[in-house]
Amino acid sequence: MGIAGKILIVDDEQDALEKCRRILSRVPYDCLTECNPARALDVIQRERPGLILTDLRMPELDGIEVLAAAKRLDPSVQVVLLTAHATVQTAVTSMRYGAFDYITKPFTSVDLVSVARRAFGEDGAGCAVGAGTAGTREWLEPPGQVRPGKRTGLSRVIGESLAMQSVFTLIEKVAPTHSNVLVYGESGTGKELVARAIHDASLRADRPFIPVDCVSLPDTLLESELFGHEKGAFTGAHVSKPGLLEVAAGGTVFLDEVSGMSQTLQSRLLRVLQERQMGRVGGIRFLDVDVRVIAASNEELESACRRGAFREDLYYRLNVIPIVLPPLRAREGDILLLAREFLRRFMKQQRLGPAFVPELDSSATELLCGYSWPGNVRELQNVIERAAVLADGPVIMSAHLPDRVREGGVEEPASGEAASFKHAKQAAVTTFERSFLIDLLKRHDGHMGRAARESGVDRKTIERMVKKHGLRDLF
Repeated sequence: MGIAGKILIVDDEQDALEKCRRILSRVPYDCLTECNPARALDVIQRERPGLILTDLRMPELDGIEVLAAAKRLDPSVQVVLLTAHATVQTAVTSMRYGAFDYITKPFTSVDLVSVARRAFGEDGAGCAVGAGTAGTREWLEPPGQVRPGKRTGLSRVIGESLAMQSVFTLIEKVAPTHSNVLVYGESGTGKELVARAIHDASLRADRPFIPVDCVSLPDTLLESELFGHEKGAFTGAHVSKPGLLEVAAGGTVFLDEVSGMSQTLQSRLLRVLQERQMGRVGGIRFLDVDVRVIAASNEELESACRRGAFREDLYYRLNVIPIVLPPLRAREGDILLLAREFLRRFMKQQRLGPAFVPELDSSATELLCGYSWPGNVRELQNVIERAAVLADGPVIMSAHLPDRVREGGVEEPASGEAASFKHAKQAAVTTFERSFLIDLLKRHDGHMGRAARESGVDRKTIERMVKKHGLRDLF
């Protein structure tokens, strides 16, 4: 069994070795250093360190090989990988071989001391697997196994299309890591569901998942909500209040529409991600922060960075793992799957059994599959609930669908009303689709196969769109 308080640092760069030794010796820990990874195995066998910090990329043996060999020599030893090239695959592989955690270079002294203390169980968190896992050490996951219930969140995200299968694969790879995730997708595509699925399948699943809408609150209120405030920090602050970043300790914070944050709040969030510390509004001391951040945006943050509306350094901190959710119109075969699931859920809410779930007749299914769904999954759920309420019997027909779906276009606002943003967006999408299709098919003399190959859109989708926009007779 390894000796608590004794650390072996393995790195082929002498400067990196000395930096780690200097930081950890001040704690104080008994630090050994080795620049040759092959010789490090002899040191492990002879000195029995309780913790090994090893660089990932080294000659002769890499960090994963040192990790595997160390675990064979002493299964109780904790191993932390140091890497400037963190990837999802690196994280998954390291956890599979039994790593305690990994740290991305450049790291701070706070990062290094924090992971050492957690590895030795000195911060009250025991020796749970992975950075920031709060609570006592209840269990350790054997390689290749998943704790019961860890993937229940993934069942909330429904889809059989190829586009969604790639999303599911990425969620399963990302979830066991502690990397920040940035979820892109149009409004209504299910960004929060994906964030919850990642949390529920992660090592933080037993800790809080806290969603924060970054555009619904005024700047000062959002700052107070995220970071908390001390008594007397501003008018009305009669008591001290912890922020959501504190409340989520050991868990996950989901920042929805993060592009709506002001530059001031972006700067404060960047400090949290870099230093893992924060101060309350009006406070004078810094608090340790242990949360995983999953952010979401329906706007490309790269373009926001180019405009100067979003900090580039914060973008790179958030965008460690990007997940792009496809719009519903690009999810071949998922529309009817989702529609039937929404019917089942709605009837269950009405406390009616499966026998009462209405069927979709052929005219309704054709219209649902031919509509462009600018509001994505959220709009589909709304349409299905409306149809279930209006249906007089066990079958939903085209008459039960809204005008915009039946006409394949946009439902006009009532006379005298100004067009809402939603209606304007739907109209713009419809106009664009029709114009795009006409130009595309003209270039290929109406040949849908060649048009599909050029546009990257599935041929069946092209055919449905041609039918929806009444273009069959033009080509």
